[in-house]
Amino acid sequence: MARFTLDDVPALSLAFLGDAVYAVYIRTFLIKEKPYLKPDQLHREANMLVSARAQSEALLHLKNEGVLTAAEWDMAKRARNKSSATRAKNATIKEYRNASGIEALIGWLELHGAQDRIGILMQKIIERGRDGDE
Repeated sequence: MARFTLDDVPALSLAFLGDAVYAVYIRTFLIKEKPYLKPDQLHREANMLVSARAQSEALLHLKNEGVLTAAEWDMAKRARNKSSATRAKNATIKEYRNASGIEALIGWLELHGAQDRIGILMQKIIERGRDGDE
């Protein structure tokens, strides 16, 4: 494996990794919370929770609640401000960029080996989602 520093990894590559980690947390949560759902139902629910709009709301919630450290917010902003050739369906450019920000942050934390911190952030995101459902 080639040696690298996190500074060498482009923000959108961090988002690529973070997207996968985020999805695994959401899928794990759904299976534990609703083990009776069939895979197609799980897929639909997971897609709602990992949509660009939902991820954008999650990032802004973490920021507004003061959950993110300055370094974490800087990482999210770095990715958020990168332009991409694609954008999500059913989401604004701003939502898509915010979603890239939370994904890059999760990817950055994953590469730092900060799984405990990812767990804390994902728990806050999931709790917020539960509150929004009520």
